Amino acid sequence: MIHGLCREKEMKHRLSKAGETNPQLYHFLKEKIEFGKYHRYKKTIKQLIRKIIAMGIGGYLNSLSWRGIVNKINSPSHKKKVLFITGLTFNSVGMSIYLRKTGEFETILLTENPWLVGFFRQYFDAVYVYNSYFEVIRILIETKPYRVHIHGSLHYYFLGVLACCFSCTGTIAGFIDPPSFEPSANNPEELRKKPKDTQIDCFSEEFLFKKADGVVLTMNTLVAGEKLQLRHNSKVPMLEFPTYVCDEFFEEEEKYSRKDGRTYLVYGGIVAPSHHPREIYGAAQFLDLAKNFIHQGLCFHIYLSPHFSPMQIKTLYADYVQFAADSPGFKFQYGVPLDRATKAFSRYDFAVMIHKTKGTKMNAFHFNTCIPTKFFTYLSAGLPVIINKEFGYIVSVVKKYEIGIVIDQDEIDALAEIIKRYDYEKLKANVKRAREELSMKRHIDRLIDFYEKAKITRVNTMGKETDVLVQETKFIQ
Repeated sequence: MIHGLCREKEMKHRLSKAGETNPQLYHFLKEKIEFGKYHRYKKTIKQLIRKIIAMGIGGYLNSLSWRGIVNKINSPSHKKKVLFITGLTFNSVGMSIYLRKTGEFETILLTENPWLVGFFRQYFDAVYVYNSYFEVIRILIETKPYRVHIHGSLHYYFLGVLACCFSCTGTIAGFIDPPSFEPSANNPEELRKKPKDTQIDCFSEEFLFKKADGVVLTMNTLVAGEKLQLRHNSKVPMLEFPTYVCDEFFEEEEKYSRKDGRTYLVYGGIVAPSHHPREIYGAAQFLDLAKNFIHQGLCFHIYLSPHFSPMQIKTLYADYVQFAADSPGFKFQYGVPLDRATKAFSRYDFAVMIHKTKGTKMNAFHFNTCIPTKFFTYLSAGLPVIINKEFGYIVSVVKKYEIGIVIDQDEIDALAEIIKRYDYEKLKANVKRAREELSMKRHIDRLIDFYEKAKITRVNTMGKETDVLVQETKFIQ
């Protein structure tokens, strides 16, 4: 009991580093992390149930324990071990594949998501679904990988804070949808009205831009990163490194359109429920868009992000499900992992990146500088892209390689006629050429170089010196 209390006291002392940039962050994290045994037990039981449902009893019993994953990370090896930690995203898969292909790296994944374990195990040397954030801290304290690479996403940026506070290895913080681009981020009064997780995200971003050893921009350009550096008065080194195309996921299935001559469109990714406020979530609400497409005689299928359970889909998206039942040209599908997604998507004619942003509090700068993961998934499936002009950077890529159709939101009603003006076979051929240049195999050395280049000696909380990755003044581009 005394040992346990001392350990928790030491953990809280290390976590107090979070208060160096914002005292509220330290306060919030103390509440969020399951230091109390009752809260830890409750969270663990909930995760065990989710694991058994997702993996089956046999799969759960054969999975690694937390001690097993610690031993896996610390076991002697001639390879460098990269520990990826995430909440729900799967943006580290391509990185893992091509790090391993060099023969110099092993990759280990800690994730909160049990639904994609089977998929992850194909592309990482080990996968562990953690039971609590307290458990993540224990793993960070007891392991010494080559690098810790956090894939931050909304409501999970605090994982990067934990890595900075508890790992003796340098922390690379991956950014997806930076919290600063949330409309209320620049207004402290408005931010205080937001849910606690949103506040933690914003405070964590500031911390990571001051304390992390490197920032990888997974869904934004360096232009966006430089704006964040100015906001936080930061000199942290950055790397623009989106989820490039992976050869392993190239697919080419027979098109649906060959059977009936109709044009088939597909969207895969996050969908906001219709009952969420339009001014905030309107850009990710697609029911009106679906009705418009069906009215034009187009077929439109949506694949939801694979992080949702079947129960969540029935609860949150009943109107989408009902419209699909009533409209033969529209389908609302469960999400599928990347390997199955590219195969499914390849049967369509075009991928859709159309977002109706009028009347929303959309952050125009964010849309203009973002590099959505789905763009590379669509390229892997061999699909030309239909995109609205608000996606400034991706629009420039689409125009450069001539791999899609750029429209104004006012042209959505005429999309069926606009499509007829384009040489589809030429667009498809251009996609195949573009994905070679935008492939992970061509860019992985930039990530490896970023891991390796920025080194000094960090002094950890116990006063011991550890050679780890830390910031260097020049940017890696």
